[in-house]
Amino acid sequence: MKEMVERIVELNVSRLDALKAVDKPKIGWTSIYTPEEILYAAGFIPFRIMGTTASNTSEAGALLGSNYCSYLLNCLGEGMNGVYNFTDGVVFVDECDWRKRLHETWTDRIQPKYSFFLELPKDLNPISRDYFRMQVRRMIESLEQHFGCRITEEALWEAIRLFNETRRLLQRMHELRKRDLMSLTGSELLNIVKSSTAGMRQQYNQELSLLLGAMESQRETKKTKPHKVLICGSYFDHDNIVDAIEQTGAKVVCMDITNGVKYFEGQVDEHRDPVEAIADYYFDKATCARMFESDIRLNHLVKLIDEYDIDSVIYFSLKFCDIYSMDYPYIQSKLSEKGTPVLLVEGECSMTNIESIRTRIHTFLETMMY
Repeated sequence: MKEMVERIVELNVSRLDALKAVDKPKIGWTSIYTPEEILYAAGFIPFRIMGTTASNTSEAGALLGSNYCSYLLNCLGEGMNGVYNFTDGVVFVDECDWRKRLHETWTDRIQPKYSFFLELPKDLNPISRDYFRMQVRRMIESLEQHFGCRITEEALWEAIRLFNETRRLLQRMHELRKRDLMSLTGSELLNIVKSSTAGMRQQYNQELSLLLGAMESQRETKKTKPHKVLICGSYFDHDNIVDAIEQTGAKVVCMDITNGVKYFEGQVDEHRDPVEAIADYYFDKATCARMFESDIRLNHLVKLIDEYDIDSVIYFSLKFCDIYSMDYPYIQSKLSEKGTPVLLVEGECSMTNIESIRTRIHTFLETMMY
């Protein structure tokens, strides 16, 4: 089983070399609100830009500002270093003001072969829904005009089925996690989800299906219930924080983040107009702090806490990620009323403060566990 996990994780570790080797056009994205099915139906391999290879962001910081989200600085740093020169374009989403500036700077300085900025409403109402559907159709028209392709209904249905399969597999994996029927570490769980965004979609589905089959045939219920932790908040990609939590004997069982359940929740309806079904699926991802409806996020979080029988929550906020920093006091106060302890952890992608974070996490969890 360990080898199966390693094969899946390797899809993400080696994604840049693998993508370059595939004789097919590729488009990068930075937001889970990006309708990947549209890109796939247009003949592209969609993959997530993660910023993991950017060791120095001083030049990116000079263009965007030093008080900037480190995830997006890293993404721009990679772009300026030529990491994505092999791609045919990049799609950006109006998820926050920082991403608007990223789109402008990327387009001006890196000058990709193609770029598109998808406008996303911040509130949920019928007018906003119609507007976002229009934006998705505008994206289709832009792709068809620029690349001389045609996005057919048949291709859209094929893409929907493929991406829905990924969602079903990940939901199935998390159902095992929910019921304490899998032995994966939190870091393995995080990296398996990340690999789903690496672009090798068919291979990923095949490998994950094999892993799940093995897990379901060997599953064993834990004799004692571990202290269960949920991670939520900003963009999160930190194995070292997950490891710090599990070094105490606690277990990270759910991650309400874009590299976690936020990415694969729900399904695109396979019985409607495909463009509207795709647009509505992404529009209804209302659990990001950039959306106005705070109670939707809160109720979603509380639902996960109840379903996974969570004992405590780690709320991670990227430094300078204003939307999640502002959202924390409300979330913390409501979870306190529920009796769920919450620890706020702030950091950057470089995690230069990991030792102080580890100390705070250990103190927080060990106080409740022992």
